[in-house]
This record gives sequence, C-alpha cells and structure tokens, in this order.
Amino acid sequence: MTEQKRVILVTGANKGIGFEVVKKFLDQSSSKNNDIILLGSRDIKRGEDAIQRLGSPSNVHLLQLDTSSKESILAATNEIRQKYNGHLDILINNAAIAPKDQSVEATKSAFETNYYGIKILNENLIPLIRKHGRVINVASGVGPLVSYLFSKELQEKYTSPTLTTPELDHIVQEFLSAYGSDNLERIGYSSEIPFPSYTVSKAALIALTRCQARQYCKDKNLFIYSVCPGFCATDLNGNAAGARSAALGADSIMYVINTPTNELENGAFYQDGKQLPYICDDEAKVKGFVEHSKTLFKEKQ
Repeated sequence: MTEQKRVILVTGANKGIGFEVVKKFLDQSSSKNNDIILLGSRDIKRGEDAIQRLGSPSNVHLLQLDTSSKESILAATNEIRQKYNGHLDILINNAAIAPKDQSVEATKSAFETNYYGIKILNENLIPLIRKHGRVINVASGVGPLVSYLFSKELQEKYTSPTLTTPELDHIVQEFLSAYGSDNLERIGYSSEIPFPSYTVSKAALIALTRCQARQYCKDKNLFIYSVCPGFCATDLNGNAAGARSAALGADSIMYVINTPTNELENGAFYQDGKQLPYICDDEAKVKGFVEHSKTLFKEKQ
C-alpha cells in the first residue's frame, strides 16, 4: 500500500508547530485518503495523547524518536524500513530545544538536537526518500540576525556556495570548543550574540540545509529547504504573550511542501511564502533583536 501512499514524518509532533503541521496534512483532502503520517515524539505517552487529540485517525501512526540520540534515530529508521517498506516522501525536522541555561553542557545539548540530530537523521532517512521527495528543516529567523554579528570571514564561511557538510561540522566544532574556553570573539563570534546555544545552532542548520541540498539533489533528485515559522507561542518560549499562533507558523512549513519545486530554490530559506536572506542586512533590526532578546527568549530566573 505504501507504494501508492506518501509517507510523511514530522518530528517533535506531539505538540506545538509539529502538531499543527500534522493537523494541516489531515485537513488536506488527499491526506485523508492517501498519506501515511508518522507522528514523531520522544515520549511515547505524549505521542499517544497527541494522536487521541487528533481524533485517532487511522493514517496517523506514532514513531518514537529522540533526535538527540543516534540509537533512537537508528531504531526509527529500522521501523520505517520494516513497517513502511523502507519508503519516505516528506521529512519535516521540527524537533528543537532552546535551553534557558547557557552553560557549556546546555549548549552542547542544543547542538545535539538542533544541528547534529537533524544532520544524522537526514543522513539515515534520505536514502529512503523517494524521487522528488522533500526535506524541511525548521530553522529560525534568529539565524540571519546573529549571522550579521559574525566577522566577515566567518560570514563567508557560513554562506560559501561550495561549503561542504564536513567543513560545516568543523566550523560547528570550533564554535563549541571556543564556547567552552570562552574564546568566541577570537574566532569571529561577537559577544553581543544573544543566547548562542539556540541562535547559532539555527544559523548552522540553515547552512546545513544548503550543504545537504547540494549533496543529495543530483543523486536523489530531492529537495531540501529550511523554514522559519516565525516567533510562535509554544513551549519552546513559554508560550510568549503576543506571539503568532503555532498554526500560522505551520503554514510556512506547508508552503514549501505544497509549492511546485520550480517555484522554489533548492536549499533556500523561507518564511511566510518568501525567500529570506542568509544574513540579515537590516542593522536596526539586528540591534532591536539584541536589545529585546531577554523578552524574546525567557531567561532562567
């Protein structure tokens, strides 16, 4: 049956934006009849509860997946091979964390989920994705904002049209090493960068999207995009007052799923149906973000 059905995986889908994405797939008439939706959740009970809140549709199945764990990624990959004929058509990397604690360990944990977890999951699942499939990495507009605060040399590294995944891994490792030794400014990261555990991991994810798009598009004929859902009220930010709804954020993700590929740029970064720059060029906007970062990301009291 999976030969005739799309198989869609949404990670971190038991709540927030991921949950809203699953709802939107179910609202599409074709999804009700033809799509198999895998609701990725680190916690089994929360995943089961999410499926019940959806009305327990017959085409939505729980997939236990902790994207910070290589063992969990391998187990989920094997489950897709065994239960769904090893086929996947759409992968939405939504799971992410934003630590309030900016310690070295918390920063490493953020990168394990927001960068390495997505990188490893894609490496394992892309071989299963069928021709013309799509991978969507849910990033954030904070990536281009903090990239403005990188040195010119570092900006060029992150945005190089020939950057490879191993080279980006090296850049990330340099960041983590410098973070641990308090040497970020020496390698080109401004001290003004707010909450670097989250913001720099998202800049790295946007760069990873371009690297993997170049790496896989020719051999696999698939399409990889990064998306900013906007600042949405979710558990990630304590359901911040005045933020947009998670459902509206999900619309940005659905845009790059439903838009014809000839109208999109492979590897590019999108929000609300518009392609965004990799480095923000609005100095006032960057300064405003830095000044108000304590209200945008709740600090640990």
